Amino acid sequence: MSRYFNPTASNLAIVAALAACLSTALGGSSFVAMRFLVTETEPVTVAFLRNITAAVVLGSIALVVVRRWPSPRELVIMGFMGALFFGGLQFIFANALSYTTSSRAALAYTSTPFITLLISAAFGIEKPTRAKIMGIILATAGVVVALGKNTGAPPDAWIGDSLVLGGAVITSSYAVWSNRWLQRHPPLIAVVTGVVPGAAFLYVVAMATDAPAFTPELSDTGWLAIAFIGIGGAAISYTLWLWALRYTTPTLVSIALPMNPLMALLWGALLLGEQITVSMIFGFALIITGIAVTNWRQKTRPAAV
Repeated sequence: MSRYFNPTASNLAIVAALAACLSTALGGSSFVAMRFLVTETEPVTVAFLRNITAAVVLGSIALVVVRRWPSPRELVIMGFMGALFFGGLQFIFANALSYTTSSRAALAYTSTPFITLLISAAFGIEKPTRAKIMGIILATAGVVVALGKNTGAPPDAWIGDSLVLGGAVITSSYAVWSNRWLQRHPPLIAVVTGVVPGAAFLYVVAMATDAPAFTPELSDTGWLAIAFIGIGGAAISYTLWLWALRYTTPTLVSIALPMNPLMALLWGALLLGEQITVSMIFGFALIITGIAVTNWRQKTRPAAV
């Protein structure tokens, strides 16, 4: 086979970065759709419908194409972590968007790369350098600047922002933890073993709180939003994100997250009339600068084979 058809580690890292960017762009757009949906129905209903849609779509594909599934022990572990990440995280996001705007939530979520780096460093996966520490300081300052001003924010926006920051910790923990399993099993399996128990967890929560699960009273636009967050914002986005994690480090995947607030800022302003302030733009610029500094001359590890 020609050498042009043998992707090198660096080529795979570039493709992984592009996949992560597309994943986070879909995720940022999903913040806007979820922000709209929580005005029509319960947050847990939105989170459940997002996960059950992804579970049905990807589960059907997996039943056809997957030939070797994880062992029962692995399925239990991956299912538990999946319920926490795919179920618990989406429940947190849906509730957060009842308090804050989609753009503020997405900006708060950009703390994920730096939390990921701290967790990776704590477990000896990535070594903290002077550039990374400086980048963390800059990006953290950007988040503070972007969210510090309350102009145009709902009265209890800080509650939603805090919930999203908690979600960033869950995302970072899952990114670091899932890396070992992604070297053993394809991303499709990792997503399916996450969204199925995640959807089951959210269904139990919906029943316990008397929230509608399959039959919410949504407008036509609402059902279109559900289709988008379930297929684009969950099934496609999750698969791309985990595929990227398979071929590069958790921190390098997380640096694609600026696409998240960028899309949320644009769509939030266009579709929901959310206000974009000078402090948000300046904070976003600081975040971008921090991410660039953090990954200056960063070397990627070899791709898994």
